[in-house]
Amino acid sequence: MKHEFIHRDDNPRLLLIFAGWGMDANPFRHISRPGYDVLIIWDYRDLSFDWSIVAGYDEIALIAWSMGVYAASMTIHSIDHLITARIAVNGTMSPVDDLKGIPVAVFEGTAATLDDRNLRKFFRRMCGDRATTDRFMLAAPSRPVGELVDELRAIYPEPWFANPKVESWDRAIIGRQDAIFPSCNQQRAWAGTPVVVLDRPHYIDLQEIADAYIIDKERAACRFDAGRDTYDANTPVQQSIVDRLVDDILRAGVTRRLPHAPACLEIGCGTGSLSRRLSDLLPDGFLYLWDVASRPPEGISGARFTSCDAELRICRTHSCRFDLIASASTVQWFNSPRRFLAEALRVLRPGGFLLLTAFLRGNMNELATAGAATLNMPDLRQWMAMIPAGFEIVSLTTADYDMAFDTPVDVLRHLRLSGVNGLDRRTNTVSGPALIRRYPVMLDGRCHLTYRTIRMILKKHDNV
Repeated sequence: MKHEFIHRDDNPRLLLIFAGWGMDANPFRHISRPGYDVLIIWDYRDLSFDWSIVAGYDEIALIAWSMGVYAASMTIHSIDHLITARIAVNGTMSPVDDLKGIPVAVFEGTAATLDDRNLRKFFRRMCGDRATTDRFMLAAPSRPVGELVDELRAIYPEPWFANPKVESWDRAIIGRQDAIFPSCNQQRAWAGTPVVVLDRPHYIDLQEIADAYIIDKERAACRFDAGRDTYDANTPVQQSIVDRLVDDILRAGVTRRLPHAPACLEIGCGTGSLSRRLSDLLPDGFLYLWDVASRPPEGISGARFTSCDAELRICRTHSCRFDLIASASTVQWFNSPRRFLAEALRVLRPGGFLLLTAFLRGNMNELATAGAATLNMPDLRQWMAMIPAGFEIVSLTTADYDMAFDTPVDVLRHLRLSGVNGLDRRTNTVSGPALIRRYPVMLDGRCHLTYRTIRMILKKHDNV
């Protein structure tokens, strides 16, 4: 495989992109994400690669497109521990398959007849329409056709199919208009994986995918620090969520089922709303606090605070380390909530508890109605599918919270004063004035903001 860093600024995180068949780095040079270096990989005639070039990164977010999905699944074993998000775009792990990939006759026909003219026809089918094709051709790959034929022959039939694959992906993005990997085949291939179906052809601008699904963690940390002093007074929903979680804890008898002096970890402690309640509930416990913020919450004596990216730190924590892990309104900022749940299971001792609150798809839907880009949240079914088999569900509750404001300006002020919200200025094409004009006003004459939440208490099985 070949590679090129299209952005390399000594960032601690890497956006790793596996391109499709026939590509090089040219069509992807525009892709960037704040806080991430960007590495493009292509040319699957030989799947060997020296992964030492990425060994220094704290985190890798993976986007694989088309044939790159298969190539990634076969080659990332040695860096799997660094990867959080795994996003497959218009590809499968069975790339040549009548039911789960490109139909065999179509693939063989392409390999048998490929020349310059047919390659241009392939690009048109890949892009779906003339305008998209014209844009793509401005930065088209520059590889000889003979090399592309060799790449097809290396892909099918070939010996790597017998190798083990990395089969765990966070989500699959499927283009409904895909004329290369049929949409129905992709949906069969990704049964059991969260799927997002877009009204797109095979070629999707991967900048759109990066903006939608790769979290800008540095901006999130800066926003929270900036809004720290006004957070508590402007987040009644988050405070209510904590109150209800404590009620759940008491109702389930969690504190009675923990050992004496339990080791407790809170992820995303923020200003300490949940931290203080945990300290009161478990006065003999040892409380560890992790947060991206630069300083600890006030008024919590005896707690050990660490400023860190908890999504990464938990992957580097010894197994069976804690009796209880708690996190309120934080996990939606992780690149892979699925991997976090798996790591929490590993880090908990047998019989330990995970207390978790997060948000559901449709959260702050009014902002989306007004045209703003918001975080992509899992829905209830997807949250349930992410829970590892080693957990028992003690309680699971969803709740909607409605906040009413006099004007759209008051909504935006609320979001600003809360510090961290679901808006990304970099990906939003709607200006502030336009957002204010478009914001929905309800029949009561007020502007509402709806929080959709989930609370869960999970217990690790005693024999895990």
